[in-house]
Amino acid sequence: MRTPPAFFRLNANDTLAAFEKSSVYDAAISDASYANWKPPGELWQSMEADGINYEIWKGSLADLAVQQLVKRIQILIPFFIEGGTLIDLGDPDSSLERWTVFFLYQKKTRDLAPALSPYTFVGYATVYRYFYYQAVTPPSSSPTKKQPIHKDATDFDLSFPELPFSSFPCRSRISQFVILPPFHKGGNGSRLYNSVFDYYHQEAQTIEITVEDPNEAFDDLRDINDLARLRKLPEFTEIRINTKAMPRTKGLVPRDIVDLEALEKIRAKTKIAPRQFHRVVEMQLLSKIPPGVKQTLIHQKPTITGAELKAKQHEYHLWQLLCKQRLYRHNKDTLIQLDRSERIEKLEQALGSVEVDYDRLLEALKKRDGKSTSNGASNGKRLSSEDEEMEDGAPAAKKAKFT
Repeated sequence: MRTPPAFFRLNANDTLAAFEKSSVYDAAISDASYANWKPPGELWQSMEADGINYEIWKGSLADLAVQQLVKRIQILIPFFIEGGTLIDLGDPDSSLERWTVFFLYQKKTRDLAPALSPYTFVGYATVYRYFYYQAVTPPSSSPTKKQPIHKDATDFDLSFPELPFSSFPCRSRISQFVILPPFHKGGNGSRLYNSVFDYYHQEAQTIEITVEDPNEAFDDLRDINDLARLRKLPEFTEIRINTKAMPRTKGLVPRDIVDLEALEKIRAKTKIAPRQFHRVVEMQLLSKIPPGVKQTLIHQKPTITGAELKAKQHEYHLWQLLCKQRLYRHNKDTLIQLDRSERIEKLEQALGSVEVDYDRLLEALKKRDGKSTSNGASNGKRLSSEDEEMEDGAPAAKKAKFT
């Protein structure tokens, strides 16, 4: 005789997790102590959307309560992230301190079910801190004449204080990111991603916020939310292509197509990684090009004519050069092995694919802003093709070889 289906559960006291029969699971959640259960760590953000309350709790993996919860829920990683690996909780405490975990919960009012915990687990994300090496700037003054070193002057004890790793500048990297399937397409992925970003944006030690090996669906989520975040900054929306820049038939791409100094200030302020930031900048600049001028929308009739159309065509050509320059730099090791004609052809193909992808994401953001809702959820690194969908259910476009 077959036993009833098993369930993965966390009991109210957070002391036991196992695959249990449904009867054991039902008995556990009906326990009176379960009603008083709260997530470990500290409450970071609370929000409301569509009449539902959400809470995001955060904590260090060095915290035993957080560690025990992660130990039980990270079994989800191999189920939902292709190639995902579990965190080694046997590492020394000094290593676990580098991990921060964010838990997303729906919180219901106790009036609906006073005997049950109001918290429903939606998903979680883990972030690892890497030391951010910053090159030492050499002194501007000329070196002075070396003074002779006396033996007595070197006879001293040089001691260093024991400083926690959290006090050093770092690059905070999102490592694992899981939203449970029942909560997909409800904006929960964006909700959790933006909350993590908000936390590290206000943390002085974090210089950059990066993502470890994202899949295509997570790239979409990241692009849309990063662009929406940057569009809230007046200095970003004021960025324009310098139409006075004149490219030559041969030679390097003009360096004054955009104000690189102003862009770097915005990037440092927002803590977005360089490659991701410049992709979003390209997306924003492309949104300023009218239909009928773009290569991907050439079938549409231009809404402008004459000198204005010619100016926009020149602006679009400069945008193409800017995008090609980034594509070439990022894929130089591959492209340099090709003949010049084949290299140009590959760049043109990649540019067309990137432009199609940008237009798709811009349209998705436009629809999202129109609905005043967040983009759908996405899990970590790799998903099956049927899961790689945008919020409207359309399959995500295939990534270009060079991006």
